Amino acid sequence: MDHWYLVSSLPVLRLGEKPPMSVEAFRSACAGHLSDDEMLAVEAVLETREPPVGEASGWWNSEVQLRDAVVRVRAKNRSTDAASFLKPYEGFSVAIEKRVTDAFARPNPLEQELALDEARWVLADELALAEPFGFPGVLAFAIKVRMAERWAELDETIGQEKVEEFVLSALEEPNNE
Repeated sequence: MDHWYLVSSLPVLRLGEKPPMSVEAFRSACAGHLSDDEMLAVEAVLETREPPVGEASGWWNSEVQLRDAVVRVRAKNRSTDAASFLKPYEGFSVAIEKRVTDAFARPNPLEQELALDEARWVLADELALAEPFGFPGVLAFAIKVRMAERWAELDETIGQEKVEEFVLSALEEPNNE
């Protein structure tokens, strides 16, 4: 089913910029335009959890492959076996594996996380290519608005305060020797 009106009413999103529409506003915009099954899939995407069977399962398989690739890289860096942390998924994309490897070549954790979300952004764009004004286009927007909102909420001052709180609490804990 096409969702011309809904998709054409959605704003353009850019990773790293405050989205002109919030996740909640997107949920409201979807009401009345999507079937119950489509709404369940959108909710799953917005909450980054496995969607019910359907068009969103392709996205989920890509997300799981990306997460598994991250686990393998981190396990290798720590000389740990990743096998018990890997989740099953269908299909395989060499591009996802390369994007994860490239992300971990970045110099710091923030840039690595940004590169991983840039990979997710590209996957959302690829998802929408099949039917830009169909349900895949709606799903792609859901993926992007969730990420855009997350990055917009990051604040360097608050982050610094949280790190300082963590360090202070670690220093105040009694030594368990």
